[in-house]
Amino acid sequence: MSITLSDYEIQRRRELTQKLYDNTITPDEAQELTNILEKEKKIAEERNEFLALVGIVLLLGMAAYFLSQK
Repeated sequence: MSITLSDYEIQRRRELTQKLYDNTITPDEAQELTNILEKEKKIAEERNEFLALVGIVLLLGMAAYFLSQK
């Protein structure tokens, strides 16, 4: 069975990514973003989408850095 993101997860990822860029994300939101990105990472790995995987890993790193600073 193939993993997919729901419409809600896609929209929420966009919102939370923007908040991460704007440095207005809360720790709970950063954790939520991490969970969505981990799911998206699995999808990219399953589909062998290397460039998407690189972007996802970079965002995961940004979220992890944010969480480590709070």
